[in-house]
Amino acid sequence: MKNTVKISKAQFIEMLKNWNHGAQPVSLQYVTEPKLNKAGKDRFGSVTKIANVGGMVGYCYENSVNNQLEREQKEKDFVSQQLWNGKGKRISLALSTHVEKGTFYLTYKAQQTFKSYHFDTALNLIPVALLKPFFPQSDPAKYQGTEKAVYHREIAVDNVRRFKFKKTTYEIIPDAKF
Repeated sequence: MKNTVKISKAQFIEMLKNWNHGAQPVSLQYVTEPKLNKAGKDRFGSVTKIANVGGMVGYCYENSVNNQLEREQKEKDFVSQQLWNGKGKRISLALSTHVEKGTFYLTYKAQQTFKSYHFDTALNLIPVALLKPFFPQSDPAKYQGTEKAVYHREIAVDNVRRFKFKKTTYEIIPDAKF
């Protein structure tokens, strides 16, 4: 029997703000518009991504990278950069905010993608293999100093649709837009 609870965005933010569960495995579903380079924008226009992913919430990024460095028998000397060049503030291990924009972000360590779909503005499915050359290049292992990267993510709470944690699925009710 599935246990599904509908909660508001404010309730979800409060849940993340008061996170006291330590690092916990979760799965989440989110909707975003991935960044594409100019050639990708010219070819595909605006792209929408719906993803179902698994990860860890409530983890400490610096500790994870330093633990990975230790496993690789390297010096544990990683210090993370400030969020959004100092414009971000960590509220809890599960929640951060962009101070200037007033937006909230779920913090998690990406571990696996169950399914993800990309659509154009006419809702035509675009295979990820076609889009991949147009995504900005990023290699976190370079600045972490690790051989195996730790994939840290900050995803806007506005984009999260479902959050499964401890056998309960929370459906986040989007704010009404009038």
